[in-house]
Amino acid sequence: MIKRSYLLTHVMGIPVRVHITLIILLPILALQFVPWFGTAGFLFGLLCAAGVFVCVALHELGHSWVAIRKGCHVREIMLLPIGGVAKMSNMPSQPKDEFLMAAAGPAVSGILALLCRLIGGLFTLLGLAPLAVLFFILSAINLALLLFNLLPSFPMDGGRIFRAFMTPRLGRLKATALAARIGRIMAVAFGIFGLFHGNFILVLIAIFIYQAAGAEYRAVYAQHMQQEWFTIEQQAEVEVSPPPYARRAKSTWKEWKKKTNAFFNDLFKNWQ
Repeated sequence: MIKRSYLLTHVMGIPVRVHITLIILLPILALQFVPWFGTAGFLFGLLCAAGVFVCVALHELGHSWVAIRKGCHVREIMLLPIGGVAKMSNMPSQPKDEFLMAAAGPAVSGILALLCRLIGGLFTLLGLAPLAVLFFILSAINLALLLFNLLPSFPMDGGRIFRAFMTPRLGRLKATALAARIGRIMAVAFGIFGLFHGNFILVLIAIFIYQAAGAEYRAVYAQHMQQEWFTIEQQAEVEVSPPPYARRAKSTWKEWKKKTNAFFNDLFKNWQ
């Protein structure tokens, strides 16, 4: 039986896994460089593709590092052909914590873009053109990853940043609905653009964004309804009346007390 994913390593106690589809895709991506650089281009393509997903893994580790410090549990990081996913058991509930966690990934990508640019410049000065080109490509990809993830739409980091800003004004549910609506509009726009230009990868990305935006809203809606139900149960006023035997006991006690008082009153009068 073929495994769906393989464990690469552990970082901060988090398993980092690679999906089987990515392992299949890497050689295919590497072959795209063969017409330009010949046989050596295949090796160059492998290094470039592997470098991209190392940067994606670091992007997800940025999210995970902040999430752990905010009390969240990160089950694993999965590297996929469409990018990386940090799977968490719970998400930060406070808007500030969600903003910091969401912004950590793009911040890592920005730092990597600058760092790869500097390393590429250094290799240029040393006359190592292939390595310089490799790091310039990685710098451009990290910059694109930064800008793409800042789009105010789920499942990108920008959608979570946007929700964190809007939650104090609209509430978490309405802020999620707004970000999901923006995400679906953008997904439709990407899909139309991809169809007209024959870019089916962009169409697949558009479908993924559209479905992920809806899934995020449904998850938050379910959480909201569960909290509402719990609050209603806590705040419900319940009047508990005494059981029948208690009511009978109370009535019997009053009758006995009344007769006793009458007996002693009559006795006191006769004594006088």
